Amino acid sequence: MTLLKIKIEKGFKKDIERDKKSGKYSQLDFDVLKYIVETLQEEKPVDPIYKRRSLLGTLDKYEAIHVKNDWIPVLKIEKSFLI
Repeated sequence: MTLLKIKIEKGFKKDIERDKKSGKYSQLDFDVLKYIVETLQEEKPVDPIYKRRSLLGTLDKYEAIHVKNDWIPVLKIEKSFLI
């Protein structure tokens, strides 16, 4: 099985660092995020409780996943990359 390669954008790294320092999200929340990324990387379906959905308009190539109600990473799968 081949995995999608992960490309992490600079803004995402900054957001994660900020969220870790804020204390707003628990280690469990970050574990859920990691699980979702690994599932996407393996090109497996994400559990429907995370409400994966396509975005519209100028972001129509992107998707959003609800880790929590107020924590919604945006991603794109392009060729062999998870961005």
